[in-house]
Amino acid sequence: MTSAIPVPIDIRLIASDMDGTLLDADGRVPDRFWPLLDKLLAAGILFSPASGRQYQTLQAVFGDRDGLVYIAENGTNIVQGGVTIALEPVVPSIVAPVVDWVRATAAAGTDLGIVVCGARSAYIERADDSFVAQVRPYYAALEVVDDVTVAAANDDVLKLAIFDRGRAETRTGPAVRALDLSADVVISGDNWVDIMRPGANKGTALIRLQEHLGISREQTMAFGDFLNDAEMLDAAGHSYAVANAHPSIRKRARHLAPSNIDEGVIESILGVFPELAPALA
Repeated sequence: MTSAIPVPIDIRLIASDMDGTLLDADGRVPDRFWPLLDKLLAAGILFSPASGRQYQTLQAVFGDRDGLVYIAENGTNIVQGGVTIALEPVVPSIVAPVVDWVRATAAAGTDLGIVVCGARSAYIERADDSFVAQVRPYYAALEVVDDVTVAAANDDVLKLAIFDRGRAETRTGPAVRALDLSADVVISGDNWVDIMRPGANKGTALIRLQEHLGISREQTMAFGDFLNDAEMLDAAGHSYAVANAHPSIRKRARHLAPSNIDEGVIESILGVFPELAPALA
């Protein structure tokens, strides 16, 4: 793994994870990123926020700039210019078993909560302040309902997200895999497990986006920090793990960037496009 790549280089698309990667320690986009983004887009370089977050949440942060393409819900929703390029809903038969497992496990005393993530809205049953505070940053379109399975019946369910405080990788992930459902189970953070359609991930979304845009793997940069970023890094010719990344992601990426709190995405982009640095001064 190296920390720099030779320049000049032909990059046409940059995809970046959000939490733990682009966002700072307070969960904000660094102020220095906005002028850099505008310069990238003006140069014809597309940018894709690639996140487990809901499209509506990402759109609220980045807006409607030309040249933005959203990879939302861990790759199950791709949107450009307000138009959906691809949706990858879960197999409907998995929804009830996962919801039932969460309800039963929570009733037995485990601190769990589930978000049923539809294309139009996300749905939760658990309404206590501590859980809603964990969910709200990721889902701008959010409804508290009596029964998530009923509420989501007329929506395209893109993923099921289970909150497990601090033990997603060691407890909930293995337990949901043991249900042996027609789904991929992905650890998307210390506290989150995502259940999605088989084969749906940020990597397959990035490949689909590359094909849609006529951009090659070698013309793509990607940044990530956690297990749900692995396939996306594989799909980019120039893949970066931030210094705070999960150990397996640091091994998987071709290059190492500074940590998110040291603005690793910004510094790595400037390493490839140093001519943009004065715009950030």
